[in-house]
Amino acid sequence: MCCHGCQTVAQLIDRAGLDRYYDFRDALPERPEREPVGAETFLAWDRDAVYDHHAMRDCNGHYQLPLVLENVHCAACAWLIRRFVGSLPGVIDLQVDIADGRAQLLLDKDRTPLSEVAGRLASLGYRPHLDSPDASLDRDREQRREMLKALVVAGLGMMQVMSYALAGYIGAFQDIDPTSERFFQLISMVVAVPVALYSGRIFYRAAWRTLASGRMGMDVPVALAMLLALGSSIVITWLDAGETYFDSVVMFIFFLLLGRYAVLVARQKAGRLHSALARALPTQVRRLTPDGAELVSLVELASGDRVQITSGETVAADGRVLRGEAQVDEALLSGESIPRRRVPGDTVLAGSLVRDGQIEITVEQLGQGTALAGIVRLLDQARQFRPRLAQLADRIAGAFVAFVLTAAAISAIAWTFVDPAHALPVALAVLVVSCPCALALGTPVALASATRGMARLGVLIHRPDALEALPKISHLVFDKTGTLTRSDPELVETRLEAGLDADQARRLAGRLERVSRHPLASAFAPFDDGAPVEQAQAVASQGVQGRIDGVEYRLGRPAFVGEALEARPVEPGPGQWLALADGQQLLAWFRVELRLRDGAEDLIEQLHRDGKTLVLASGDRAANVQALAERLGIEHWHAEQSPADKLALVRSLQAEGHRVAMIGDGINDAPVLAGADVSMALAEGADIARTQADLVITGQGLQRLAAALALAPKVRRIIAENLAWALLYNLTALPFAAFGLIPPWAAAIGMSASSLLVVLNARRLGRS
Repeated sequence: MCCHGCQTVAQLIDRAGLDRYYDFRDALPERPEREPVGAETFLAWDRDAVYDHHAMRDCNGHYQLPLVLENVHCAACAWLIRRFVGSLPGVIDLQVDIADGRAQLLLDKDRTPLSEVAGRLASLGYRPHLDSPDASLDRDREQRREMLKALVVAGLGMMQVMSYALAGYIGAFQDIDPTSERFFQLISMVVAVPVALYSGRIFYRAAWRTLASGRMGMDVPVALAMLLALGSSIVITWLDAGETYFDSVVMFIFFLLLGRYAVLVARQKAGRLHSALARALPTQVRRLTPDGAELVSLVELASGDRVQITSGETVAADGRVLRGEAQVDEALLSGESIPRRRVPGDTVLAGSLVRDGQIEITVEQLGQGTALAGIVRLLDQARQFRPRLAQLADRIAGAFVAFVLTAAAISAIAWTFVDPAHALPVALAVLVVSCPCALALGTPVALASATRGMARLGVLIHRPDALEALPKISHLVFDKTGTLTRSDPELVETRLEAGLDADQARRLAGRLERVSRHPLASAFAPFDDGAPVEQAQAVASQGVQGRIDGVEYRLGRPAFVGEALEARPVEPGPGQWLALADGQQLLAWFRVELRLRDGAEDLIEQLHRDGKTLVLASGDRAANVQALAERLGIEHWHAEQSPADKLALVRSLQAEGHRVAMIGDGINDAPVLAGADVSMALAEGADIARTQADLVITGQGLQRLAAALALAPKVRRIIAENLAWALLYNLTALPFAAFGLIPPWAAAIGMSASSLLVVLNARRLGRS
């Protein structure tokens, strides 16, 4: 064994029965640069502050953490990590992305501490690092810096070698003496070889990684062309046997790097919104204590702390306003350009900016539990998602690489019989000009730009495939409450039936609705006095129930409340009525009014113009649903629909051959959202993180949904343009190169320009 680490891994693999690792491994490992480390090295990771800052806790109490791993190179690495580290009792799930060395860990820290997971990863040679915005930014900077250094070296080398080559070209017309010609060849080799090895290493490494994993990557023909040209030129120079290609080598390395650098910068710009969100929080906050205010770092903040925020400062955590009043700008989270007034009892979100005023808040969510972190996770998922079109383009590109290699070989053989001096230049030109980089870039950069543009408008894309499917939608099913109507209802009337006064009835209702996430529940929040409720439970689309002071209460739809009584209570009049009852009698009625969301009427009108069929499905009673449908001009409506009824409605439309989109509130409509071809949800605050719809519309207005519907056809068009251009370029350029009409340096310019063109074309979506 080369070191203690290798011996340890071999023993661990053998003892754990993981010897199938060698069925997957197709590349030799790198020699470790340091001795392995154990769990004791990572004991600091077990602190609560680390979990609060870096992890998201799910409903089961498990923690989801993003990690960055060193030395992840191939599928065997990912397999070994999943099988060996994933076998720890507390590791619920572990996903490894070999493309960028990132991992997503779902951990039960009570069964296995994070330090043990990290120690085992490190013992295998995959030292972990906690992911952070600063670390991501540093990686981007380092990537740009390395490529820029390679580009500068290639540029300087190109100028030097071209000056020597130019002297040789001029001398060819003026009978240059053999000694001078030999000198220019030798000095060109002295300059070109280190330039090609240093600046071209990006392509050589990428080509080797893809070959080692058993695939034909796009860098394979490029690296092969460079090495062939360089190697043949060295041999020719050594044997003094004719014309060399040092100038062509350094030229197409320079032009390829120039194009690659431009693409890198453009793609990193597409991720700047993600970085801006992740870096939006302040590093210090003003915490209030009995002794006064103190400045503390963000990681020292805990749930329940009181924080003071003044004009010009950014909110550091999700919380509820205790004192004061302020105008709060939530543009970074929701796209709302107009600040919103926040008063005691209102929720404020991490990343919001206090424009005017001063507030004191109680911290409720920190770190990965904030709405801001939820948005960042959605953007991360969208960026890592590989849509079907991108996967298809990758498969085509992989097959095209093999075709290019074959075409280059055939061209070289053919030119050997026609003009042997042109055989190598033609083969090099074919290898470079037909590299399908633009084909592979066309779809992902378009979706990345669309994701960025939509996020700026307040539309978060959870599944980018939805943008491809959206233009094909024929039917749109809308929920009513919280979707077409606003999610901030108002309690406008209280009617008493027995035993309580109005204040008592409202306080009981406020306590019960504390556990509900239905939009109507917020109408009772001002009356919640915080008194405890036992066995509180929210029943989807029905109401809430719980025990207060030993008495069982129900609040909600008449049918739900009537289950605890002898007969179903009858609403006292038109409107939205909720009943309150104990186990023996009806106690009170509450009438709640909802206003239409901003932009609802304009959206429905636009969808009618586009020829879409609209359906309104609501759990509300028929009179209310019909009234809203008639007001908006929606012909098809269904009342008193449970989540199961809505799902059945969607499936019946799909069975008739229709493509159905569902627009709901993201929480109560989760089953039907999952069953639709495309799901869209309106969400605010903490709901953003919990919503699993394909598209999440933040804020209060429906104008964003109209923007998403308008942008979707543009996305398909841009993707089609990119793929068409890439295919047209490759199919056109290849025969020109094969017939010797394109020199290698011009081939490098053409390939780089085609890649840059699809990136710039895709960026139009970000500006739409």
